[in-house]
Amino acid sequence: MKKIALLWLMLLVSSLTFAQSSVRGTITDQAGDPIIGASVSVKGAKGAGAVSDTNGSFSITVPSTRSQLVVSYVGYETQTVSLAGQTSINVVLKEDRQTLNEVVVVGYGVMKRSDLTGSVSSIDEKAIKQGVNTSIEQAMQGRIAGVSVMQNSGAPGGGISVQVRGINSLSNNEPLYVVDGIAMSGQSSENTSALASINPSDITNIEVLKDASATAIYGSRASNGVVLITTKKGQAGKTQVQYEGYVGWQSLPKTLEMMNLKEYARFYNDRATILGWGIREDYKDASLLTDGTDWQNVLFDTAFMHNHQLNVSGGTKGTNFSLSGGYLNQEGVGIGSSFDRASFRANVDTEVNKWLRIGMNAYYANTNQVVTFDASNAIQTALYQFPDVAPRNPDGTYGFVQTNEFATYYSNPLFEAQMRENNKKNQSLDYNLYANIMPVKNLTIRLEYGGSNGWGQNYYFQPSYGYGSIIVESISKRGNTKNEYNTFKQYATYDFDLWKGSHMQIMGGHEAQWGKWQSLEGTRKGFISDAIHSLNVGDSSTSTNTGDDGTPWAIESCYGRLNYNLLDRYLLTATLRTDGSSSFSKENRWGWFPSVALAWRISNEGFMKNIKWVNNLKLRLGWGLVGNQSVGSYAYGATMANVPTSWGTGYYPANFANPDLKWESTHAWNVGIDLNMLNNRIEFIVDAYYKKTKDLLMQASLPSYIINNDYMGMTSPWVNAGEMENKGIEFTLNTVNLMTKDWRWQTGLTLSMNRNKLTRTNSEQSALFGTIGSNTYTMSEIGGTVGRFYGYNVIGMFTDENSFYQRNQLGEFLLDQDGNRLPVARPVNSEGSMYDIAKGSIWVGDYIFEDVNKDGKITEADRKYIGNPNPDFTFGLNNVITWKDFELSFFINGSVGNDVYNLVRQNHTDFSVWSNLMKDATNYAVIGLHDEAGSALDITNVYITNASTATYPRIYTKGGSMNDNNRISSRFVEDGSYVRLKSLSFAWNMPKKWISKVNLDWVLIYANAQNLFTITGYDGYDPEIGANGQSVILQGIDNYRYPSQRIYNVGLKVRF
Repeated sequence: MKKIALLWLMLLVSSLTFAQSSVRGTITDQAGDPIIGASVSVKGAKGAGAVSDTNGSFSITVPSTRSQLVVSYVGYETQTVSLAGQTSINVVLKEDRQTLNEVVVVGYGVMKRSDLTGSVSSIDEKAIKQGVNTSIEQAMQGRIAGVSVMQNSGAPGGGISVQVRGINSLSNNEPLYVVDGIAMSGQSSENTSALASINPSDITNIEVLKDASATAIYGSRASNGVVLITTKKGQAGKTQVQYEGYVGWQSLPKTLEMMNLKEYARFYNDRATILGWGIREDYKDASLLTDGTDWQNVLFDTAFMHNHQLNVSGGTKGTNFSLSGGYLNQEGVGIGSSFDRASFRANVDTEVNKWLRIGMNAYYANTNQVVTFDASNAIQTALYQFPDVAPRNPDGTYGFVQTNEFATYYSNPLFEAQMRENNKKNQSLDYNLYANIMPVKNLTIRLEYGGSNGWGQNYYFQPSYGYGSIIVESISKRGNTKNEYNTFKQYATYDFDLWKGSHMQIMGGHEAQWGKWQSLEGTRKGFISDAIHSLNVGDSSTSTNTGDDGTPWAIESCYGRLNYNLLDRYLLTATLRTDGSSSFSKENRWGWFPSVALAWRISNEGFMKNIKWVNNLKLRLGWGLVGNQSVGSYAYGATMANVPTSWGTGYYPANFANPDLKWESTHAWNVGIDLNMLNNRIEFIVDAYYKKTKDLLMQASLPSYIINNDYMGMTSPWVNAGEMENKGIEFTLNTVNLMTKDWRWQTGLTLSMNRNKLTRTNSEQSALFGTIGSNTYTMSEIGGTVGRFYGYNVIGMFTDENSFYQRNQLGEFLLDQDGNRLPVARPVNSEGSMYDIAKGSIWVGDYIFEDVNKDGKITEADRKYIGNPNPDFTFGLNNVITWKDFELSFFINGSVGNDVYNLVRQNHTDFSVWSNLMKDATNYAVIGLHDEAGSALDITNVYITNASTATYPRIYTKGGSMNDNNRISSRFVEDGSYVRLKSLSFAWNMPKKWISKVNLDWVLIYANAQNLFTITGYDGYDPEIGANGQSVILQGIDNYRYPSQRIYNVGLKVRF
């Protein structure tokens, strides 16, 4: 009996041995280098599989019933290997150059790129990290056709404006950002990036939904495009730890040419002589003076920055995780500016069972932005300040302007930047919990609950100081804000085949969004000590406070989408969404947003089968309707304000109500062609679009005696006041120019053209004016582009007595009916009569302005459009060249045809202001006498000696010229076109055979330079001006914008 049992045992062991076998092998790339961390699994069998080691080797047990292995690695094509009895194999993975089967994130789901019917563009992780991008928006600049990214400020954490296919709205033109399912607005109230808290190092992919057929699924928040951002997720396999870090140096690319002390002294003496004043004794011999203080060199300095990121990711059977922490510290090139960000992200998902998978995305960030430099107008003060003022006195105190005869005093900009304190601290917590439920085959139900919470602290302190007769009192302000956003989504997706070759996907869902915003601020003056900043120490009689509990807002939505694929040739996508918003009354609360898109994959037709060089040819056509409700909660109603009275606090309506307020809506059409050729080595995409926005949301223009007065003023109601259209064309070209065993050269080109037009306002005569302070710089009216510069057109200069009279083309004087010479139009006085020709009125050396309405006078009616900040086209050119383990990349972007209004030059070439001036202001119009013995007040005896070369008017005092030569005019409009080497990078992947000896999987060393040079005709700091306060009607006005930096950095990436 024992012998029989032993025999059965031997047979059992033998059968188990032959039922499975061990397979060993190596995995390499096409260059022969081992691939570390590649996944190996048995096809059709359950099990943990295997992962290649530092030598690319693996070992896996294979059941006798299976004969194939599946080998995969990120960035390489997955291979299925037949064993055919082999127990030792070598696998060579090829780089994945196939783009058609990429999975693209779309609204509430994913799709294969080949199945897209709308206009969707992508940026991968490699492109995001090519430059030094401290915010998400910077990574998109020039890399996506149809997307314009303008940096409103070069300050660390500074504001950015993003336009997707032009100006679509007047109330909020920023796109909707969706980060791992959490929606975020790109609108910021101040000159700070709305997305500054998000760490770009966490991002693996950015998808931009551009046309309405792609964005309509987001309904009321999608009129300006949608940017979908996906962050790092874990993958099954061994746990990997990756560190990324860099250090960098920043500098100012250029400074403005202002007068030094010698030049200013000579100009001062010349001006004093012309005006009949005595010269300053200390300026008597300018050659004895030094160059004085260069205030730009005082305020701007080389700045340091460093960034660090640590990521731990991996997964076991059914559970994946990715944990990352980052820290960025960026000093500003302007003293009194900096930005810090500490962040932590956790993405975890797990398979509970076959029909349930749950996960969580969470992100926390803490930022601190010092804005003293910008908030104190340090650049403006520095350019005004005299070069004979020292930054610091010998005793270490700050230098100030001495008492002078003009009572002109400017603060010390270094004092403003160093002694004032102004910072913003923000904390944010974003989270999204989700569950994927698969109750039956092909049906997936997804539940998501998420939100975003933000806490802000604003801190400001100004110490007391004085100079001349001016005493400035100490003041402190403290403010706190809190915002809440919550969302609850439920949607189901069902995939099925109607018949062979006919596939359909149906998605339907519901979403609720709600939130609120709160604020509190307190202020006191008169602190007993500048060393103690607590509000309690200030004078209680000066205390003020304000606060807002925040009106809650809510949006409820239902939506659905149908995708249909017939024979992998004919594609249909249809969506429908309805939104109800608390911004509108019950009668107008709900909006409906449908879309439909068709695509024809021509390359899959039978008649194309012999055209092997075409890999993909697809024609797309789409239409959609999207909305905008960015007017604040309950904007249709009236809120209450209070005012102190003798009988206590009184209340009154703070704004005019408008119960008829309704959705702003955009109808958009798109036609596009996708073409892939030569084994996908050439990809060409072209899209043409037309968008019509109706019922523009804006605040009505009411008389000043009704609104904005000091006592019981009521703000304007929100109204639907116009229509606007955008049309354009955009091109994308991606090529693999060279591909050998050692060499690879890839190029990406984008080109975008957009034309904008305001087609209707609330009345035929009404227009939109863009103002800064009391000055109007832009006007937008029916038939024209939004935000064009509006002012007087300079057509010449009065150079002698004859130039004050009109001539014909032959040079002959034009005469009136009495035989008198017709005068050239001049500005008029309050009675409507032209100012006299006189030295204290209008004189030689004054500008001649165009008489637009031909009434013989220069009045407000003679203002015209003098420039356009919107470009003719923008472009981006990216090149990546690799040779073995080395990589060189450079990115060039540019803008062509846009104008800039140089407000800085206008202010610092104004002879009526006593301050330092730009160096070229010395080229002013010089008045000479025909007869030196004659009168300088006789118009027939004076002339401009340098009439052919003078670039500035005559010297005059304030009120000494009725011509107002420094008015808003074409003199200050410059060509803002530019071509910029945005980034230049060099990287070295250390050979794996070297690093494997120290148990490292991957080491990359790189160097990067950003903003190396800019080719432009613009005379200011930087032609990339952006928009003042993100306002679409205040674009391209250089109002002392913080300049963009030139950055050099070196970095290291390590994975183990």
